[in-house]
Amino acid sequence: MKRIIKLSLVAVFACVAGYNVYQSQKDSSLSELNLANIEALANGESGGQRSTCYRKLEGLQGAPMEDKTWCAECRSRPASKWSDPSEC
Repeated sequence: MKRIIKLSLVAVFACVAGYNVYQSQKDSSLSELNLANIEALANGESGGQRSTCYRKLEGLQGAPMEDKTWCAECRSRPASKWSDPSEC
């Protein structure tokens, strides 16, 4: 009889410990600050690669457009004419 009680206590202890580990794993989410830091590192803000951009982009009506990086935002914009290259 004592053996059954001991085995039951061990089983209950193992279940409680397992549940606590499960809960701690489930609640481990990244904070907004951590996510922002990861994104900044992925985007090369830590001294990574630089890309060519253009300070002047124009969109002429009817002209074929290409995506070119605008230096003011360091993002792609459609343009048919571009000049004044730089890096961002």
